[in-house]
Amino acid sequence: MIRHMMRATALDPDFYNYVEASPQLTGQAFLVVVFANTLAFFGTWVGLEFSVGEEISRFFNRWVGMGSWPVPEQGGFIVVVVVGVLAAIAGWVVWAAVTTFVGTKVFHGTTSMGEMLRVLGFAQSPRVIGIIPLLGPVGSVWALVASVVAIREGQDFGTARAIATGIVGWLAWFGVLWAVSLLGVAIF
Repeated sequence: MIRHMMRATALDPDFYNYVEASPQLTGQAFLVVVFANTLAFFGTWVGLEFSVGEEISRFFNRWVGMGSWPVPEQGGFIVVVVVGVLAAIAGWVVWAAVTTFVGTKVFHGTTSMGEMLRVLGFAQSPRVIGIIPLLGPVGSVWALVASVVAIREGQDFGTARAIATGIVGWLAWFGVLWAVSLLGVAIF
């Protein structure tokens, strides 16, 4: 799985074509989403907790409307990581569904939901660098670029169509991530 993640992170189009055609890798794609996002959320928590200072933490508290952001009163950083990973899984599924629909119906690509789940799952691989505090945004942008490559190879169309499809899917993913995160923290 680590080798697959390295090839995904290297933006290897041949790898994404291989993943697209390999239904047995769906479970690994799921594990990549869980693993990469666990590391990224943990790194984000560490970065916010220990480096940005109390004033910025209070700003996030007011802006997001949460208790003691980034650590809720009950459960601490474990809640942040678990809720973040659950949101990432939900967002991954929604993103795959939206990119499947938009890519095939609007841009006449050729893919299935399973293929999009696999390629977009492995495209989350660069997020592992988020374990290093304050590098999370770099990993997120890298994963977004990997997602464009994944969509392009998974849908079998050009980069411009992959970017357009990816933007629509990313907006849906971001909405799910935000909603699940707020709901999860509100519950805890």
